[in-house]
Amino acid sequence: MEGDIERKITYFRYCGEVNTEKVLHAAKLRCEEKGLNKVVIASETGRSAIKALNIFKGTKIKLIVVTHYPATTWGPKGDIPIGLKRKEYAKTLKKLEENGVKIVQGTRPFAPPTRSINWEFPTPEGIIDKTLEIFGAGTKIAIEAAVMATDAGEVDAGEEIVSCAGTYKGLDAALVVKTAYSGGFFKEFEVREIIAKPICRVKALPEYKYENWKGNLDQYYL
Repeated sequence: MEGDIERKITYFRYCGEVNTEKVLHAAKLRCEEKGLNKVVIASETGRSAIKALNIFKGTKIKLIVVTHYPATTWGPKGDIPIGLKRKEYAKTLKKLEENGVKIVQGTRPFAPPTRSINWEFPTPEGIIDKTLEIFGAGTKIAIEAAVMATDAGEVDAGEEIVSCAGTYKGLDAALVVKTAYSGGFFKEFEVREIIAKPICRVKALPEYKYENWKGNLDQYYL
């Protein structure tokens, strides 16, 4: 039918960090195809952000990194610090900022303070979080990171951008979205295109032990 659009979608065999560079190259290509100039990268430690900086170097695409507040996550060799504004990642943060990357740290709209009462308690935000997770953690976080970047003023509400995120560590999903403020999420937010995502999702914790998650975690202990 006239007017229909066909674009390439990449479906990964595994979730996780192993897909990071493929996601970024696919995101860059889609930006070039559509003339988009903003990409959101979800990055807890800065590793995905630095890879994005290298891959998007020489383009006019603006990178916006959405990071976690200072905390830790589990790992095979002990807890991993997360939150790009921690002192452990000062050099990485400085490099990103010196290269014009915008950093957003804020509250996840689908994990607000009410969820700290009981993570499994069915708050409205918790229900949204678990519903989106059926598409995979990376897809969910890509949506959430885009909203956080909009709330922070780095993306305009209604703007079409690319948003990339992943499952546990690294990147495994990229979407074209028409973003919105968190207060207008249901009315205004749109997932317009899938660029890449895994064909599976992690269904048991910790993620790195699950059969469908792949990646190099040694780098997180350097």
